[in-house]
Amino acid sequence: MSNRFYVNGVQIFGNNEMFDCTYKELERQGAQWDDFTFEPIEISDPQGLMNAVETDIFEHLKRINTKDAFDFEKNNWIDNRDFKDVHDSDFILNVRNEDILKSCVYTDDGNIQKYPYLNLKYWIESKRIFTSYVLYTAIQNDVELVKGKLVLKQGHKITAEMY
Repeated sequence: MSNRFYVNGVQIFGNNEMFDCTYKELERQGAQWDDFTFEPIEISDPQGLMNAVETDIFEHLKRINTKDAFDFEKNNWIDNRDFKDVHDSDFILNVRNEDILKSCVYTDDGNIQKYPYLNLKYWIESKRIFTSYVLYTAIQNDVELVKGKLVLKQGHKITAEMY
């Protein structure tokens, strides 16, 4: 069975996945780790959590797009690509299916899928480039932006857990 990291009931990372900055930030905010899990905690510093998640995910994306990257034009794997050669498509395409976004909306014969919004929701949630957006949507009703910083609204709470 896999462990999953949740914020307000929304899975943030992949199964059995936790990154260093987020781990430390959760610990700072009260998580008491038991192997690879922790009981629910209340997040008192949503900006701290957002910063940690963004650092982890965007560093991870940079690493996988420069160390073990797939070149769609040449149709092969490349190693140690210069970051200036990384493009938007490297963040949103799927190595196994270059037409993944199209397939979320259209059938093979060009008809509109039955529930494209659900397909797009799943696609966004599964793409690492959108991880901080997924976190934001999980907490957006509980935070407000004060001087450019996410602050917990009075009387609201954000919970995090991993099990």
